[in-house]
Amino acid sequence: MDCIELMVAETFKHFHENFSDAEASTVQVVPEISDEVNEYPAEPGLLYHLQKSASLFVIRTLVSKNIRDDYQKIVENPEDYPSLRLLDGESGDFEKKLRFFMLENHLQAEIIHDQISNRRFPINEEIMCNLSDPGFSWWLTKKIDGFQISFTLSVSPEQDTVKLGPIGDHQLALRGFQQMESLMQEAGLDLNIQNETNRVQFNEGEQFLLEELKDLFEFGVVGEGMVDLFKLLARRISDHSQLETLWLYLQEVAAMRRFWIQIQFDLGND
Repeated sequence: MDCIELMVAETFKHFHENFSDAEASTVQVVPEISDEVNEYPAEPGLLYHLQKSASLFVIRTLVSKNIRDDYQKIVENPEDYPSLRLLDGESGDFEKKLRFFMLENHLQAEIIHDQISNRRFPINEEIMCNLSDPGFSWWLTKKIDGFQISFTLSVSPEQDTVKLGPIGDHQLALRGFQQMESLMQEAGLDLNIQNETNRVQFNEGEQFLLEELKDLFEFGVVGEGMVDLFKLLARRISDHSQLETLWLYLQEVAAMRRFWIQIQFDLGND
C-alpha cells in the first residue's frame, strides 16, 4: 500500500469509528460534566469556550493532543489558561463552559484555532453584513447539475442555499480547486470547475463525484466514495505530491465544517 492509499485508508477508518453516520456525524453533543474524567476521549482535538452575547459570539480555543489530559489540567487550574476566559462573568461553574471537539489530528486543530479563535462573529450574519462587509461565511447553493460555493454574502439566501461558515481562505480554496480539476482530468475523470472572483461552480461532471464533494462541504463528511476516488487517483497519477496536498486540504475543509456545525448547535442550545 503506497502513501496515498495509506492516508485515505486511515481517514476512512477514523470516520468509520467516530463519524459512522453522515447525518449524525455533523453534531457532537458534549456529555454532561461529571467527576469521571475518563469519560473524555484521549484523542486530539479542541477544547473551547463559547462566549455569546445578544448579537455576537466569540470562540476561545485550545489545541489539544489529548483532550482527556488537557481537560483535567484546565479544570484543576483554570487560572493557568487565561486565553479560554473560563473565569469571566459571575458564574463560577466554569466546567460547564468548557467543551471539546475531537479531530483526526492536532494539526487540524491548529488550523481551526488559527482561523477562528478570539474572532468576533455576528449571530445573525445575514442581517448585520452588507456589500461593504460581505461576511465571513462560505455559502453552498445546490443546482440541478451540481452546486456552487460562494465566498461572500453575494448570494441571496434561499431554500437551496446552505451557510457553511468560515471554513477556509478564499485564495487558498481557488488554488486547491484548480489543482483538483487538473488532477481529475489527468486521471480521466470528468469534472468542470469554474473559478470566479468570489465563487466556484462545480458542474458537468461525474455524478458520484459531485455528490461526494457536496457532502464534504455541506456536512464535513469524507465518504467512502471520496476515499475510493483518491485510491483510484493514486493508481493513475505518477506524481503523488500534489495529490497528497489536495487530500490534506480537503480534510482540513471537512474538519472546519464539522466544527462549525457543532458551534451552530451550541449557539442554538445555550
